[in-house]
Amino acid sequence: MPHRILNTIGDTFAQSARSILESIGETEYATLTQEKLVVKVPAVSILIVGLGLRVDKQVIDAGKCLTIIATPTTGIDHIDSAYARKKGITVLSLRGETAFLKRITATAELALGLLLALVRKIPAAHTSVLRNEWNRSAFCGHSLAGKTLGIVGFGRLGSMMGKYGKALGMNVIFTDPKKKGGVPLTRLLKTADVISIHVPLTEKTERMIGAKEMKCLKPSALLINTARGNIVDEGAILAALKSYHLTGYAADVLADELSFTPTKARSALIDFARTHDNVIITPHIGGTTVEARRATDMFIAEKLQRVSRYRCARLSRPYRLHSSR
Repeated sequence: MPHRILNTIGDTFAQSARSILESIGETEYATLTQEKLVVKVPAVSILIVGLGLRVDKQVIDAGKCLTIIATPTTGIDHIDSAYARKKGITVLSLRGETAFLKRITATAELALGLLLALVRKIPAAHTSVLRNEWNRSAFCGHSLAGKTLGIVGFGRLGSMMGKYGKALGMNVIFTDPKKKGGVPLTRLLKTADVISIHVPLTEKTERMIGAKEMKCLKPSALLINTARGNIVDEGAILAALKSYHLTGYAADVLADELSFTPTKARSALIDFARTHDNVIITPHIGGTTVEARRATDMFIAEKLQRVSRYRCARLSRPYRLHSSR
């Protein structure tokens, strides 16, 4: 039976990867709301999702024909993968694809961009010029050379960020239990002028940067988060900003971003950013470059093709009766 594929990434899914999907089965490209996904999913056997939708128990239960869920992302916290496996559904992602991911630099580049934007007040300066102002003295920032960059999580992205920091003349330290040469988290927080977070969201890392950790920071410290919103306690960050125990925060993620809508934006950090230029928030665009999207979409399509062929081959094997002797 041919597959029916629902690709919720929609028209932005790389053209070069579409022919691969269409060789697997009939493919629909659609940008959906969470509610529409629940309506659409019963008719499909393969579901492709990005970071904008939750594949939770409700979606999985509705997907009576689902055999594979694929996402061209490394993080899979938007998918209830444990429940999917329990239901016999294969979950495919980029997690663990180390050789391939070494070529994908987009998120680390954004972390550097957020740092530069924050330390040099670039968004506020640009907005000022759009108001027909030319007040260079209002946007005096800081140099990064000679400062200490502390990296939380020194894997693929963290090590890339470390290279960028060194290129700018920064002293680089890191904390990572899986890597030699690191320092304890507390020492990093007390020492670093800039802290950049690059760990996956797990039970151990959830809210690993909270009120207790905020007290360890230098008041002049900057915090960059391109990992996941729930790795930090956003309430503690906001309190530190308001009490001047943290100078700036730049994030590409929010804790409740999957429930974010234009009429339902309930983030206190966004409210604070509207009137303060020391908070910058972008809508999870870390992996969203033309080059990265093309490569990751192609990779997940090829991976999906291999897995679907393997599943079909297994199902088509004849059942053999073994006679007893």
